[in-house]
Amino acid sequence: MRLSALTFAALLLVARGARAHDVAPPKVLESPSAEWPPGHAEHHDMVVPVLLVVEEDGHVGEASVESSVGHGFDAAAVAAAKQWRFTPASRDGKSVAAKIRVVVRFAGHVHAPEAAPAVPSPAAPSPAATAASTAATVAAATSAPAAAEPAKEAPEAVRITGKAPPRSASEIVRERDVLGAAPHRTASDLLNTVPGVFVTQHSGEGKAHQIFMRGFDAVHGQDVELWVGGIPVNEVSNIHGQGYADLHFVMPEVVREVRAIPGPFDPHQGDFAVAGSVQMKLGLAEPGLQVKGTLGSFGARRLFLAYHPKGQSDETFAAFEEYRTDGFGPSRSAHRGSLIAQGTHDFGSDVSLRALVTVSSGRFDSAGVLRARDVDSGRVDLYATPGSVDAPFGPQGGSSARTQFALDLHKDDDSARWSLAPFLVFRSLSLRQNFTGYFVDAARGDNTEQINDSVIVGATASYKRTFKIFQKDDSLEAGLFGRNDEIDQSQRRFPGDGGAATATLVDAHVRATNVAGFVDMALHPLRRLVLRGGLRMDALAYATDDRASAQNGRRTAQGAHLGKKITADFVPLSGLHLLASYGDGFRSPQARALANGESTPFTTVDAFEVGARYNQGKRFTGSFALYHTLLSQDLVFDPETARNEPSPGTKRFGATLEMTVRPTDWFTLAGSTTFTRASFREDGQAGGIEVKEGDLLPYVPQVVSRVDATARHTFVRLLNRDLEGRVGVGLESIVRRPLPYGEIGRDVFLTDLSLAVRFKEIELGCDITNLLGARWYDGQFVYASNYDRSKSPVRVPAYHVTAGPPRAVFFNLSLTI
Repeated sequence: MRLSALTFAALLLVARGARAHDVAPPKVLESPSAEWPPGHAEHHDMVVPVLLVVEEDGHVGEASVESSVGHGFDAAAVAAAKQWRFTPASRDGKSVAAKIRVVVRFAGHVHAPEAAPAVPSPAAPSPAATAASTAATVAAATSAPAAAEPAKEAPEAVRITGKAPPRSASEIVRERDVLGAAPHRTASDLLNTVPGVFVTQHSGEGKAHQIFMRGFDAVHGQDVELWVGGIPVNEVSNIHGQGYADLHFVMPEVVREVRAIPGPFDPHQGDFAVAGSVQMKLGLAEPGLQVKGTLGSFGARRLFLAYHPKGQSDETFAAFEEYRTDGFGPSRSAHRGSLIAQGTHDFGSDVSLRALVTVSSGRFDSAGVLRARDVDSGRVDLYATPGSVDAPFGPQGGSSARTQFALDLHKDDDSARWSLAPFLVFRSLSLRQNFTGYFVDAARGDNTEQINDSVIVGATASYKRTFKIFQKDDSLEAGLFGRNDEIDQSQRRFPGDGGAATATLVDAHVRATNVAGFVDMALHPLRRLVLRGGLRMDALAYATDDRASAQNGRRTAQGAHLGKKITADFVPLSGLHLLASYGDGFRSPQARALANGESTPFTTVDAFEVGARYNQGKRFTGSFALYHTLLSQDLVFDPETARNEPSPGTKRFGATLEMTVRPTDWFTLAGSTTFTRASFREDGQAGGIEVKEGDLLPYVPQVVSRVDATARHTFVRLLNRDLEGRVGVGLESIVRRPLPYGEIGRDVFLTDLSLAVRFKEIELGCDITNLLGARWYDGQFVYASNYDRSKSPVRVPAYHVTAGPPRAVFFNLSLTI
């Protein structure tokens, strides 16, 4: 530790001598003239200012009108600008993305057709840029819009941006074209676009989704660190499951980017980054006011309202959602409402502020779990609910609410970046469920109610500076993280036929504190080799008042974890990266399980990955990786307690293959396949059953595959407006899902389809989920239960299931002005 401190201090001294990067703005290679909209006079020039994102390969990735001219000119100017080609911007001789302003000219008869050259201007980073983006101000030439006047030189600023370098071969960023290809009803559904991820929702449209991520059954978030808009989503010591992460407060329309970091390879990653981390950036693509209404199967009704001011960054927007459904069977109704507002402000001198507020609440019912043999024999319908008049299970379902605030003050200059981002979250959750019927309490039933209310306050801060040891873009970053959770939680058992609670299982107040500091460094010892690595120290403290425990009184515990991360990135050919990564991370324990004065035990993870990445700008990207993960302890679902309970350590070995193809501006195809074998490292108990070393870890699918494709086409131009069509499809499957007692679950194959036609301001769409009408199970379990109150419980495990949604059709009508 002393050596690390001295090294850190020395590097800070070196950083003082850092120099600005050598940067150059994009240069126009091709600038096709804009075509006049039909019916307009062509006697004089017309110019339209357009903002462009020039990608690393020189083609235009995004284009939007900065100041509307109207009367068909906006669409024609954007169409022309997307045909422009550039020599890409560069930083230290390397091609990077850049956002610039150009002036598209509609030339009159008195002038020769020409297009004005690019006019760089201040702009926010491109959507592809990450928090580690760098910016540099350079001088660039402009030209006057009038052809008769000579060109004049004027200094302008151009923001040169680049993607954060990957920490592993399998790290990926999903952008809007992939996220919007297939129908997605919630933000959790967007996670399916990440290689190796599959999400289900077996307890009603309101409970957090169950997440599977390349060999991990993360349940509701225990093994996946989730951040949205700079705010952590995972809940510490949640009564229903460690790391519980509910994304229902986010509408899929306002997610502009999903970044997935498999494994614990980045010092920015903290608690719950076991399988990896997922970060969602928020933004609304289209300026103006959007009103969208949805009607669909099973009484689905949705209203979506959003506003993004013209001329502002897509990070500035406000959105509202109101959703209801009767459900695809008994006891499946749901209702939720959400508000998200985010704004940005540039103070000048490269200092800017982002503010975010969200408010959401929801109420939902749950149908419960059925015995598979009853469904297969036809005795019970797949979409029915368990129980009967003589043996009612009681109401199942729950409610949730989330209110949160965040600020992000940051500065980007020539060679450094700093940020300070506090956040505040108010969260509540109530759940009623019965997995085992009349097994634990044969007389009154096993219906339990779980309540978890929490207040979370915290902040992140970081400072990053470039300097030269080997190369000019060597860098050092230091960061801080702090979070305090105040949690009230309880779990009680209620009789199936109503009445007062029959037993109190949990009644506790928990205070959980996590403070951390990290150092991250990137060095370029050779021209084609980059070494990235760092250290992260987390200190965690817990205080628990367990009022239902025999050991009444306050119990406190504290511990620390030092995480080490390193990645070697070798570039033998242009666009080809060979990477090897190592990282160790941790998952915090349930606070109620800690004894007084105990040194906090953590589930630790050691992860290794080797692989290759290749890209040709936006046109083609692909990766292949082999990975190996070791966990000191794991968690497996126990239906008797309706919670995840400790199990022996586990190991995982797997491989993942992913590629994204954009051969044209109107077509995108993204596909991935991930294989993982997850097994126990030792004998012990898991989920209430005995397991042996080498047994497969239950509930974890071995093969997860996904394909997303979308195509757009302009059919005809009518009334100075383009009639456009779009089609998108999503294909996903999970194969060989082990269950307890050596059982193998049934495979899942699903197809979703999205169709839309747009005529300028109006869009009519149709989304179809489970297009082929597959009868599938989104929840599969093996455990002992008793569904007949008149019989004594038999401890023979049985196969239990929850029904996946059948085919559903949703019609959407949108108006954007």
